[in-house]
Amino acid sequence: MPKPKAIHLSAAVWRSLRHEWLWVYRGPVPQCEVWSAEIPVPAGVFFVERGEVRIRADGKETLVPRGQAFFSSPKLRKHRFVADTCLLSVGFRSQWPDGTSLFRDALNFAAKTPALRKATQRLFSSIHGAKKVVTYRQAIEAAMYSASGWAAREAAFAAWFAVWIETLEQLGVQPAPQVRASRRRVDQIVAWLQALPLDQTTPSLPPNFPIGSRRAEQLMQQQFGSGMRMFMERRRLDVARERIVADHDTLKEIAFALGFRHASHFTAWFRRHTGVSPSEYRLNGVEQAA
Repeated sequence: MPKPKAIHLSAAVWRSLRHEWLWVYRGPVPQCEVWSAEIPVPAGVFFVERGEVRIRADGKETLVPRGQAFFSSPKLRKHRFVADTCLLSVGFRSQWPDGTSLFRDALNFAAKTPALRKATQRLFSSIHGAKKVVTYRQAIEAAMYSASGWAAREAAFAAWFAVWIETLEQLGVQPAPQVRASRRRVDQIVAWLQALPLDQTTPSLPPNFPIGSRRAEQLMQQQFGSGMRMFMERRRLDVARERIVADHDTLKEIAFALGFRHASHFTAWFRRHTGVSPSEYRLNGVEQAA
């Protein structure tokens, strides 16, 4: 079966992409032989250097043995590591202006990719120097950079990203293009909702918006199957999941940042949506990030 042709877009379109390089780490996973909670993961890839991993995402289970890579979609997933598993992992966000990912649905698969593995090893050395092992927790710690140090970091990730994209093209995977012009009004609504503070639970449109709230609700229903309020609710839940797993903030601080006046209300809300409490989710998820 022929591979799809590479998508060609103008430089102006490609420049509109927003990149956020989150981590590159290499080391043992902290918890094995149990399934993780359903945790949010960004786009990225990890290589199994020792052990093996089982991934549950998109309604299927994938075994990733030693020597293979797993390409992650920016979605929810569960994973289970065998004892003594060691990973080489890169995580990042690459999004269009409306917040949708460059690769939305085409990933979540395993493959052998020697060239990308070498590029990832180079990236690890560029970011972490002579270190042989850097854990996930260490890789996401806040750090200070000089202007030249920051520029070198960005250049190293950009060079790695070029190999990542080329590898996916060779595997027949193409980026998801920006939405058609017919969705431009919906994009404006989404951009507004994405910019609202997360503690704003009753969203409204900005003054002088070209269409009224009723029409905006209709467009959101047509595109997403839910209105503005539910869009914000899902956004809050996504951020709650991510912060519970990745942040050092207390659950009470996270609850207040998301607009809950009482931590107990946050706990009840989170349990209603996920089936577990925030503390259970943190215990089951924070020690198993990949």
